[in-house]
Amino acid sequence: MIADADLRAMSPDERADLARRLAVLAPKVTRRAPEIAERARRRFVIIIGVASVLMIPWVIALTLTLPPRYLAGHWRLTWVGFDLVLGAALAVTAWAALRRRQIMILAGVVSATLLACDAWFDMVTASGQDRWVSLATAALVELPLAAWLFFISYHLVRLSMRRLLVLSGQSPDVSLWRLPLLGVPPHRRRRAGHS
Repeated sequence: MIADADLRAMSPDERADLARRLAVLAPKVTRRAPEIAERARRRFVIIIGVASVLMIPWVIALTLTLPPRYLAGHWRLTWVGFDLVLGAALAVTAWAALRRRQIMILAGVVSATLLACDAWFDMVTASGQDRWVSLATAALVELPLAAWLFFISYHLVRLSMRRLLVLSGQSPDVSLWRLPLLGVPPHRRRRAGHS
């Protein structure tokens, strides 16, 4: 058994080597065969890619066909329901942060997204004096809080990934944009002559 003093005496390279050796002994996380996981990944990319492309004609159609004014039904239910969901997302974020749970990252991103959506819809649907209240609320509360939650969530993802990279003996200085997705088998390059 390795004592804490022994671990502290090890160099970072020695600790990384030990972590790599221990990782080999750990049970496999992925239960799917690599081929099945790769098919699922490709299916996901195709569906989301097609959905993003289909948004282009949809937005054009909406731009050409939606009336400039529309009397909305269930207006109160819409906003009260949205704000209840936003409040629940913020409460989950606070609970997860209090308990130091990884789910805080996801809850923070969801809360930030909902805050940004709330600011947008408040600003574009308000009129008269309400427009100034919506602008002030968006500029002073919703958008700064959303930006802060996005920043904190990004920072926590980056911190978690840096620790994982150090433990696996890799350089922790990889950009989050270039970091491979965990739990998904790496892309295998095809050999020349094979299709």
